[in-house]
Order: sequence, then C-alpha cells, then structure tokens
Amino acid sequence: MDGEHVGLRELYSQTGVLAATLARKGVDRARPTLLAAPTSLDFIRCYLALLAVRSPVVLANPSATAAELEAQIAAATVSAAITGGEATDTLAGLTAGTSVAHWPIAGLDYSGGGTVPHAHLPRSADVAIHAFTSGTTGAPKLAPLRHGDVQASIRSAMAAWRWRPNDVVVHALPMYHQHGLGALHAAVLSGSSLHCLSRFDPERLVQEAQRRRASVIFAVPAMWERIVGTHTTIDAPGLRLAISGSAPLPAALFERINDVLGMPPLERYGTTESGLNVSNLYDGPRHPGGVGFPLPGVEVSIDGNTGELSVRGPQVFSGYAGRAPLGDGEWFATGDQAEVDPATGAVTITGRLKDIIITGGMNVHPREVEDVLAAHPAVDGVAVAGVPSTRWGEEVTAFVVSARGFTEEELRRWCRLRLSGFKVPKRFHAIEELPRNPMGKVLRSELSGRGGALRAHRTGGGPGEE
Repeated sequence: MDGEHVGLRELYSQTGVLAATLARKGVDRARPTLLAAPTSLDFIRCYLALLAVRSPVVLANPSATAAELEAQIAAATVSAAITGGEATDTLAGLTAGTSVAHWPIAGLDYSGGGTVPHAHLPRSADVAIHAFTSGTTGAPKLAPLRHGDVQASIRSAMAAWRWRPNDVVVHALPMYHQHGLGALHAAVLSGSSLHCLSRFDPERLVQEAQRRRASVIFAVPAMWERIVGTHTTIDAPGLRLAISGSAPLPAALFERINDVLGMPPLERYGTTESGLNVSNLYDGPRHPGGVGFPLPGVEVSIDGNTGELSVRGPQVFSGYAGRAPLGDGEWFATGDQAEVDPATGAVTITGRLKDIIITGGMNVHPREVEDVLAAHPAVDGVAVAGVPSTRWGEEVTAFVVSARGFTEEELRRWCRLRLSGFKVPKRFHAIEELPRNPMGKVLRSELSGRGGALRAHRTGGGPGEE
C-alpha cells in the first residue's frame, strides 16, 4: 500500500488484535459501524476487524459531504464511526452530542494482544456490508450484503478467472466500493498478493504493475482511458488479466487496450445488490461490447418485452432495507437492459431502463449513440442524455470532450451515416470533463439538467421550451 507492506499472517494477527479492541468498545453484530477513510493498510485492518466482530460495515466515501454522511448514518442506523482523512473532521461535527461513537482510524491500536472469541465470528447469514447503490438515476438505496453473498460472488469470479495463490494484483480503486474490495477479498481467501495505490495516477499505476510483475490489474473504463491515453505500449510480461468493470467499456477503448497491452481486456458485469454476475471467458474469445457469460452458480434471464436483465444465485442480496425481502431463489431485476447473442449465448448490456431517451415516441439507447460518436477522431469522450423538450418529449443531446475541437455539423453528418434519423443528437455540447461518480459511471441526470439550463439560456425560456 503506497510502499507500506504487511504479510498475510501478520495482517491476520493485527486484525485479531484490532477486532478484540473494537469488541471491548462494544462493537458487535447489533451495531453497524460507518467506515469512512482513504485507502490504506489501516482501512484494510479496520474493515477486516469489523467483519470479524460481525459488525455490519457501512462503507462511505471519505470525501462525502456532511449531508451525505448524515443520510447514510440515519439510513443504516449507525451507532459507531471510524474515520480518516476529510471524514474525521466531518464526522466530529456530526457525532458531537449524539449517541454515535466516533474513533479516528489513526488512534486505533493493533499492536497489543487479544483475539475475538470463536462464538463472535461471522456466519454466512450475518450482514457483512451495508452498501449504498450508486445513485446515478435517483437517491441511493441501502443494500445489506451478507457474508455468504459476498463470498459466493468473489469465489465464483475466482474460479472463472483461474485465480492462483501466486497472483499479484495491482489497482488504484477506492476501497469503499465493491470493485476495489473484490481484490482484497480474493487476496485474503487465496493468499495472493495485493498492491493498492491510495490515489490513481496512470503512470504510477503502470510503473507499479511493472515493478511488482502484476498478473492482474483491476480498473474502471475511465482509468483505462487515461492509461492507454498516456502509453502507446506497456511491457508487462507477467500480466494475464486486464479486468474492466463498474461501467460500460466502449468498443473503441476495448481495441486501444488490446493494442497497448497486447491482450484484450476482460470485461465483467455486476451490481451492488447481486455481486459479480457475468464475465468474458478467461480462455475464450472476447468481443468489444460484450460482457460474456454467467459466472458459475449464476442464472440470467432477459424480459422479452423490456429487455431487462434479471439474475439469481447465491450471490444475490436478500432485498433493500425497509422494503419487501427477496424470497429464496427469487430473481433480482437489475434495471439494466441486455441482449443475448443467439449463436454464442454471450450477454451484451445495452443500457439502463431509466436511461432510455423517448424522443417523439421513439426509444433511443444512449450507449448506441455514444459508441458511434466515440469512433469519431475528434471525440475523446462522450455521453448522451435526454433533455426535456416540449416538441419531442426529450431531445437526444450529446456532451463531447474534444481536445482538437469539433463542429456540430461534422458530428451530425457522422451520426447520420450510421444511425437512424431519430437517434441523431439534436444538440452537441462541448464539455471539458464528463461528470462521473467515484467509480466512473456517467451522471446522466446531471447532464440532462445541464442541457436544460443551456437551452433555457439560449432561448430565454424555460428548460423545456423550444
């Protein structure tokens, strides 16, 4: 971790001591604990220690605002908080005068003695993590994930990806998100090596991967875009897997990764609520745009009318907090739309149900338009969203990142050659950077609002007026 090292045996010992300390402080299965701290060995020790004492871990962004953290504390009925970085000052103000105990992560000692009694160790049915959904299309929902759910998810992926004890994983993902935690879970379960960077820098990540002779790299598409944007070739002789997830991987970026690394990336698909579900094959062909096949133990189903993907299996959660639970073996509707290649059975994610743009009564999938625009040489990044319109209901609107610049007409001509007329964006807006959540998913609702504001400014009317 940024040059600080600890062996697995030593980590287990430190975790046991810290777990005993937390147990003496009253932390147990009845007391969800908020963990909001930057990626560090201290974070890993605390996370594992909380799991050991069966306290559900509420993972939070250490840079979250006071209002966001306050909402998470209330939703998860948090009774204790462990913090680092910016979150320490934020939580000090939020917890003052309340019943929520607050401990800065740097003040927790793991150097003494003590172990957690066997009777206190977690069970498969215990809640391990209180995870909040990404909230890209609405308010985040609380998804309790049990120890059994989390283990089933990562073990299924490890089997499909031929995970080995001598694997070396390098990543710079935030540990408060399932993607970053997945590598930790795999390392702890298999004894493999994990090297994390506390912040993402493409050059540093590549150097670390080369220095450690990484066999696996975890990254999200936004990270891969910067990596291949700053390197024409990467010599990583030990690398066997370049994994991409948490957001769609554009076809053009897939090809660039293949060119730079000399191997195609392995894209996988999952959700907060159902863990890892679908993955490209380890030793089979991988095609741009496809996420592959169900992982071991996972079943998938696609609604014939809406195209919505549903999944079931031992990795699926039991239902959102405060809502009706899912029954055993019940399907979880992901909200994502998918298609299955009739020839191969491979799954392709085509978009989000809530992202569909209905313009003049016709449905437009933003990703289809984005893939076309991403292939234009002037486009460095693009997102498509629906902007309210009194004439069309919604206008297909493109937000384009371009270093060299572009004209609306050249992009419109490009689209007209490749898309039906109703799918061609009505507007093209230059934008310096696409708004994303911490895992690289584009915040379309923010773009829709921005497009409405630009329209109002241009016309002098309301956001939906022509």
